[in-house]
Amino acid sequence: MILCQIIIITRAGVLDKETAHKSSNNRAMHGHKLSEKEKKDSPGDYDYHHGAFLGDDYSQSFNELTPEESQRRLMKIVDRIDTDKDFHVSEEEIKVWVKGVQEKEALRESEEQWLEKVATGATHITWQEYRKETYGFFEDVGEKDEITIPSGYDWSVQLDKDQRRFNMADLNKDGALDRVEFQAFVHPEEHAHMQDIVLEETLEDMDKDKDGKLSIHEFIVDIWQPQEGEEEPEWVTIEKDQFTNVRDKNKDGFLDKQEVRDWILPEDIDLPQIEAHHLLTVVDFDNDGLLSKDEILHKWEVFVGSTATHYGALLMRHDEF
Repeated sequence: MILCQIIIITRAGVLDKETAHKSSNNRAMHGHKLSEKEKKDSPGDYDYHHGAFLGDDYSQSFNELTPEESQRRLMKIVDRIDTDKDFHVSEEEIKVWVKGVQEKEALRESEEQWLEKVATGATHITWQEYRKETYGFFEDVGEKDEITIPSGYDWSVQLDKDQRRFNMADLNKDGALDRVEFQAFVHPEEHAHMQDIVLEETLEDMDKDKDGKLSIHEFIVDIWQPQEGEEEPEWVTIEKDQFTNVRDKNKDGFLDKQEVRDWILPEDIDLPQIEAHHLLTVVDFDNDGLLSKDEILHKWEVFVGSTATHYGALLMRHDEF
């Protein structure tokens, strides 16, 4: 999970973006984020939960499965969530499962980048090596090479941010990252000593006028940019109210650095617990505090659209079934 937008451009001209968080729900970095999708809480909108339970990487592929196959795979996962084998899943079992999925996905993403960036057999990667692997093509590109660069994009800015994050992740200050330090570099939100970098990157990303604080406009434009004639949705109105009445604690009309920290790095919010409680509330139609397989199948799209399947990702992996 990279807070600021990372754009990698290949010589072949293929543009690959790892998108910044586009919702305040996703900028709250207490633990691995639940989804790249915006949580709109509108009826029939399963994108957010598909990211939390299955994974954003696989949610699109998941949508290509037949309903019958999706339900079959979901039941396999439910059997694993049900650790006490009483044929029901509790809120605590869902919470434990979701937390495990988040940690596993964060590790998987870090390992994928490690294998991509680090020489075979190496136990460390230096900044120079990472820089060459990630940004070297910008310097090596020749006149005949065709690359696609977004208008106004300055890759050197992202390079500087990556170097700062790399240095912060280098705990022993030996100029290189081992596997564990590299995990902190890729997923800083998972590591307490990286919180300052999470805060700085969020401010740099959102603070357009560079005055060191966020106006309500900067806050909203980060999560919603209306199309011509589009009316403001209810969830945006709620976000504005949260900005004014909850997050702006000193009521000066802005979020200062501490208020931004309190927002994105809350100490008293347990995202897996919130997701588990939400699932139980939505799916438990007999209100007994437990979810049966019948209840889960009745609301299978909601359940699959949550962190418990990493938004569909687990359903798409052959090794899971």
